[in-house]
Amino acid sequence: MNVLYVTNMYPSEATPFEGVFIKEQVEYCHKVYGINYKLFVIDRSRHKYLNYFSSIFKIKNIISKGNFDLIHIHFGLAGIFLLLNPLIKVPVIVTFHGSDIISFKKREGLMQKISHMVAARADKIIILNDKMASKLGKYQNKSVKIPCGINTKIFKVARNNLKNKKLVIGFPSDRNREVKNYPLFKAVVNILLEKGFQIETLEFANFSRIEMAQNLSRLDCLLMTSFSEGSPQIVKEAMVCGVPIVTTRVGDVANLLNGVKNCAVVDSFDACLLAEKVCEILKLAPKDRFTNGSEKITQLALNQEKVCSNIYDVYQSLLVQ
Repeated sequence: MNVLYVTNMYPSEATPFEGVFIKEQVEYCHKVYGINYKLFVIDRSRHKYLNYFSSIFKIKNIISKGNFDLIHIHFGLAGIFLLLNPLIKVPVIVTFHGSDIISFKKREGLMQKISHMVAARADKIIILNDKMASKLGKYQNKSVKIPCGINTKIFKVARNNLKNKKLVIGFPSDRNREVKNYPLFKAVVNILLEKGFQIETLEFANFSRIEMAQNLSRLDCLLMTSFSEGSPQIVKEAMVCGVPIVTTRVGDVANLLNGVKNCAVVDSFDACLLAEKVCEILKLAPKDRFTNGSEKITQLALNQEKVCSNIYDVYQSLLVQ
């Protein structure tokens, strides 16, 4: 099987940890299922508008010269080439990742509108949560929910918070990404400081996979304040590591954390309400700042092996049509 992957999220020298979960998925499918692949990455860091425009013609050329059985697009905007190449005969799958379909602002922008047009052209759609399913309801007959999987060989229970001199709270992304809502995270931390807690914050940006796992193990709490998410990888990774989590109700976190002890999903962007839930965790003895999240990930079959098996089944279903 030969697959062309098209995405705007993939590790590079400039951004070595961007979209690493996609890379892991692609490489796992290659290793286990023998999928041969070619990768086309749209650079969205420099000249991004020109890069999206030029991708339309570059991908058309790649398809004409290649012998692909399938095309798999990760992120709706990366599929813009479909809109001006109506004669593509190769089956197309698109995985939407959240903000490409659901805007965290009051109105949908151009990105979401393009993504909806890409959805119309795709033969199969992979979504990550029920809200995305609702947004793409008219395509439900070709949609399947497959959240991205977790490498449980790297991420596992190894709690290492007992020797912390301060209470360590993690921010789950780069603070400069607007959708991650760092100002709210900072407001919550300020409330905790006013209450007398000694806090150290840890920003999860530009860590290798090993560093991610090691730093997650240090946390007393992961605090996610995002406006919008798909199926946040770091929440699933923190669950596997047994880390308590407090989060706004975004993406599929309510389903992920349902029944997981020492975690909370807050139906508000109110800093005081979020701080209350974090306080409940920080008042526990260090050894009790622990969850059964790993068991829930197993229950939901969100390990890399099962997720990639489901994706491979999607590939096979398109090839036999």
